[in-house]
Amino acid sequence: MGDMRLVVVGAAGRMGRLLVKAVHETPGTVLAAAVEREGSPFLGRDAGDLAGTGALGVPVTSNVDEAFADADGVIDFTAPAATVAFARAAAEAGIVHVVGTTGLSEADLAAL
Repeated sequence: MGDMRLVVVGAAGRMGRLLVKAVHETPGTVLAAAVEREGSPFLGRDAGDLAGTGALGVPVTSNVDEAFADADGVIDFTAPAATVAFARAAAEAGIVHVVGTTGLSEADLAAL
């Protein structure tokens, strides 16, 4: 079995950068994609450069479907509304969705 291919959503944020670094440094995992919102000034930048690991060859994208297509799981420390949307996309892609988002409402939890 190969390395677990993980996507970090919210990759340019404070927690996202830490997660990119953690995935890079964890044996058995590889950063498959890094996602940010449409219009982010970080789109196209290398996720490793943003995280301080050096270039990883993984440009930040806003294309969730493409990012999730060849991944095993997604790590999400974003905002409640984004988390609900990422949960739907992860379910459709058939991948694991690990949520660290805080502030989820009862409605958000029900949607998850």
